This record gives sequence, structure tokens and C-alpha cells, in this order.
Amino acid sequence: MSFISGMPRTVAGYVHSLIKPAVEDWFVKQCHDPASLMYVFYKATDGVRPGVFTINTAQPGPDWKPVSTEPVRADFTKEQVQRWIYDQAGSLPILPDDLDLAG
Repeated sequence: MSFISGMPRTVAGYVHSLIKPAVEDWFVKQCHDPASLMYVFYKATDGVRPGVFTINTAQPGPDWKPVSTEPVRADFTKEQVQRWIYDQAGSLPILPDDLDLAG
């Protein structure tokens, strides 16, 4: 993946950069409590700021929506979880209105 000033140059790279912090946090929580069922939630963009992802045992608040009804598989690697969320996130309103990846 190419970066300009730390910014991904593709929509796919940008979406992956939004997902990665949630996956890193999930990995720590899942290792601490492997029996917990955890689900992916997202907060939509407000048009200016990008959407945000989190992985938790319960919905973190009313402005968070589930990405899937399926729990994250505890036997998945971080990379597999990252890809699974990315595959589910295709139509979610997470990109800011004026996203400019070329500049």
C-alpha cells in the first residue's frame, strides 16, 4: 500500500486504516477473554470526519450500528478479522464527503 504523508492513496487502503485500530483493540480483549462473543459496530461519518469501528461484546451507544449480526470469530487472526470487516463494510456510510486520496 502506498502512502503520501501517512495517508493511504486508495479507498481500500483508507477503509483498512479505519478498521485497523478496532482490530488491534479486539485482539487484546479477545486474548484476555477468549470465550467472549464480540461484535463489530461502526459509527457513521458526519460528512467531515470518517466513520469509526469498534469490536465489543455489546453495542457501545445509540449512535453505533452493527456491521454484522455474526460475532467475530475468536479463532481468526488479526488479518482475517481485518479482511472480514472490510468485506462487510463496502456499503457503510463511513467515508467523509470530501475524501481526497490523491492530494
